[in-house]
Amino acid sequence: MRSSIYVGSVVHERLRPKRHRLSYRVFALLLDLSEIDRLDRGLRLFSRGRFNLFSFHDADHGDRSGEAIDAHVRRLLAEGGIDTGGGPIRLLAYPRILGYVFNPLSVYFCYDARERLCATLYEVSNTFGERHSYLLRVERDDGTIAQSATKQLCVSPFNGLGGDYRFRIRPPDQDVTVGILYRDADGPLLKAHFQGRRRVSPSRTRR
Repeated sequence: MRSSIYVGSVVHERLRPKRHRLSYRVFALLLDLSEIDRLDRGLRLFSRGRFNLFSFHDADHGDRSGEAIDAHVRRLLAEGGIDTGGGPIRLLAYPRILGYVFNPLSVYFCYDARERLCATLYEVSNTFGERHSYLLRVERDDGTIAQSATKQLCVSPFNGLGGDYRFRIRPPDQDVTVGILYRDADGPLLKAHFQGRRRVSPSRTRR
């Protein structure tokens, strides 16, 4: 089982017009999409598509078409011309807790059959229920991966649509880091990052 829990902190920082910073403790799940049903069967407090203390619902991700999330991501990979050879896809996101969840950013790590990271899919959601995905090819994995994308979705009513995102990640291992910097026409405006450390795999807590 490659699915894991990562415990750490999230930092949000606004750089202008007045600098403001906040930090809080969180945990996130790294879910291998091929293992979610096994976790559902094996864990008393985790379910797929049903109410529980912790749960995963496919409708919380993807395009809300009813398509299973694994099929959705593989379709986007094929449309983007990225061949993973059926390798694993692992999603770093928050679970529903007692039925409630909000994932402003979910990250899919897409590997080939030899466990080489081929692509990342950044799924951005806003409080209006809108969602947009940025599929980016991984050309080189030197431990830290830097990528960028033009902003396509308004996330905050205080920021316009122009600008771009700069992503900087360290893929999940014993630790994981996901950093994002938003730049508009006047330069860097917002940055956020999650740093987490891997804890015991959820597969060790059985029904």
